[in-house]
Amino acid sequence: MQRFILTLTILVLFLLEGTVVQVIATATWGLSWMTVPRFALVCCILISMFMGRREGLYYGLAFGFLQDVLFGQVIGIYTMSMMVASYFAGLIVLLFQRGFGMVFVTSALILFGHEWLLYSLFRLFSAAPYDVQWMLNRQILPSVILNLVVTLLIYVPIMRMCNKIQAKKRDLHAE
Repeated sequence: MQRFILTLTILVLFLLEGTVVQVIATATWGLSWMTVPRFALVCCILISMFMGRREGLYYGLAFGFLQDVLFGQVIGIYTMSMMVASYFAGLIVLLFQRGFGMVFVTSALILFGHEWLLYSLFRLFSAAPYDVQWMLNRQILPSVILNLVVTLLIYVPIMRMCNKIQAKKRDLHAE
């Protein structure tokens, strides 16, 4: 039941990032920079940190593919980048203790790496017409900041859901 609620939560955040958040986006307010909400990716990163890199990889695969099918220009780019981001988040957790500061810094680095990987892949396929400095200042850094704010907001609920799932999994293995 908890896994269903967790998946439903990510799905709702995925739908919010593609619908409601687009209405309140910075570009509609006439600002020169734009933010790209990646709420599902933030959830996948947190899941990977709390439940393991394999779980994060599976969630990254599913929601990356959903992102590709619904919003992507090339099938496979978001799938691969969300899988890689989630997997690396789980790997970093193996090296360090899982505290709030470490989770926040790791999320910032993974989100930046994800945006940079996307820009590089779109640049490789000539689908990104902007230069590096413009993308860094006007899209990548504002997007990372927005998604870090979301990370702060959903950190505790996602952590609690993941801990309940892990506790239930330990109870089943103990029997």
